[in-house]
Amino acid sequence: MKRKFLAYASFAVLMVLGTSMGAYPASAQSESNQQSTDAKSVSGKVAAIGSDHKSFSLEVSGGNTMQFVLDEKTQVQGKVSTGTSATVQYQTTQDGKNLALTIAPQGTDQSPQ
Repeated sequence: MKRKFLAYASFAVLMVLGTSMGAYPASAQSESNQQSTDAKSVSGKVAAIGSDHKSFSLEVSGGNTMQFVLDEKTQVQGKVSTGTSATVQYQTTQDGKNLALTIAPQGTDQSPQ
């Protein structure tokens, strides 16, 4: 129980701070990919978060699921967990992975009162 709480707490801290540990051993490659201007955007619901907190899957329209990886430059703009609706800006890396550049939750505690 304590281990599970620590895992969730550490993930929450990473998400709030908007940082993550490097997803690639060769960070120079991910840096050059992230500086490119061919970013795409997709919205959906977070279906799962990798146990290493360096990847997640997003359910998008039509019941499809997209896989994403994070690196040290990925920006998370709020709290993200399984079930959160979010918009993801991403780029496809040279090795075919979807690198999340920004993750922005939608409709959570942001409605005016």
